[in-house]
Amino acid sequence: MGKWIERVRDWTDRQDGRLRAWLEALPQRTRLAAVLVIFTVFAVCALFTFGAALYEMGRENGRRIEIEHIRELDLRQRQDSINLYKYYDYGTEQESDGLPENGEA
Repeated sequence: MGKWIERVRDWTDRQDGRLRAWLEALPQRTRLAAVLVIFTVFAVCALFTFGAALYEMGRENGRRIEIEHIRELDLRQRQDSINLYKYYDYGTEQESDGLPENGEA
């Protein structure tokens, strides 16, 4: 596996060198034009994304986001895993007296 990773690393280093050499050979104005084109494409995509999000929010004629409250989780545990005669109720309706509910011992 180490040889394979080393091969990939060498290949990416060679490609990086080739790309840098090719870009350094370009005239200054061409590099500037390439950077401006890339920036323009990025800006157009960002504005399109922002506009699409605004359109989706306003499309429903002012419908508000509905907020739901988190429902209470049922955390009741009938028995302690170590002491089988110890019962927990976690502060719900009925108080536990330490005895099994159905009278079994």
